[in-house]
Amino acid sequence: MPHLTDDESEHFAHIPALLAALGRRTDVAAAVERGTPPARLAGVRLLLRVPGRSLIGRVLGTALTVHRLSRAGYRTYFLRYSTLFLIVLILTRPLYHHRILLWRSGLPGVRAPEQRRTVRLRAHELINKITARLVHCLVTGPETMVPLMADMWGVPRHRMRLLYNDVDAGRFAPLERVARDKARAQLGWAEDEFVVLFVHRLSYRKGVRLLAPLVDMVSDAPEALASGVRVRLVVAGDGPERSRLEREAADPVRSSRMQLLGAVPNRDLPRLYAAADAVVMPSYEEGFPRVLLEAMASGTPVVTTDAGGSADVVGTGYPYVASVGDLDALAGHLRSVMATDPGQRHELGQRLRHRAQSEFSPDRVAAMLHGLL
Repeated sequence: MPHLTDDESEHFAHIPALLAALGRRTDVAAAVERGTPPARLAGVRLLLRVPGRSLIGRVLGTALTVHRLSRAGYRTYFLRYSTLFLIVLILTRPLYHHRILLWRSGLPGVRAPEQRRTVRLRAHELINKITARLVHCLVTGPETMVPLMADMWGVPRHRMRLLYNDVDAGRFAPLERVARDKARAQLGWAEDEFVVLFVHRLSYRKGVRLLAPLVDMVSDAPEALASGVRVRLVVAGDGPERSRLEREAADPVRSSRMQLLGAVPNRDLPRLYAAADAVVMPSYEEGFPRVLLEAMASGTPVVTTDAGGSADVVGTGYPYVASVGDLDALAGHLRSVMATDPGQRHELGQRLRHRAQSEFSPDRVAAMLHGLL
């Protein structure tokens, strides 16, 4: 696990639920590279904190961790986005004879127009390509991403494996009416506001530059002006585009339309999702977006692009999927969700929640991973 702590705002906060489900099927150890993990994790027999702070210290600490795991009898590793740990595993494989399953998803080549491919970036891409070809199998999801990842990293199809991301629908769940009204009041959201939530890293790849024009197009639409419904865009996240977004939100016209929360711990996100009226994800790049899973489990309608495997996640025939970069379509979908009767909007959210529970539960994903092992 690259990172685990109580106030985790990244998607690594989901991993403990998967480990708990996986631990009911097989013997699990967890190695945590950064953060302050708890003393115990459900389903995990052996929990190790990788020592070391400097680069040399982290390399030696990782090698020591692999040695301790080998001595304890562990022979298969499943990694997500951990380059240093991966390199150490590849280098020590002749000594310990372990298997390496590497998860990757997404399209890292998507960059802002002004971003240059620096020497450092080129070196990182080369390391990723080499390491992807040296593992036993490359794991990705959803279905759309399997051939994309194989072609991107030059991995033969017979060494590709499909695995879903999961979401705990007990933690991410709708709120009862009284609890929802209370949450909205605490967040400062008025009853007559249509609240659109964005949760993601504030980067170009996640469509952050589309947010300000998107809220303008929806707020100034004739139907919104005629109905008197006010639109509020709530942004939860941090990243390189934050200063740009803050400047856009400071515009007097937008000051009442945009609310920037900064980074929000994953433990506090369920209330935001359940209290919002819709979730928007205007990404240029995605792999298997947990944002959609969290919104779906919360019973909140989503408007998304078809970046990466997003269309696979919401399911065939879902009506509010726009092409990547199509601002007009995103605005049109949001206006359609706004115009939908609250009862129909609730029904749509319940269908999304049912899909999250049936297709992407920790138990189902743990069974898929156990099958790979």
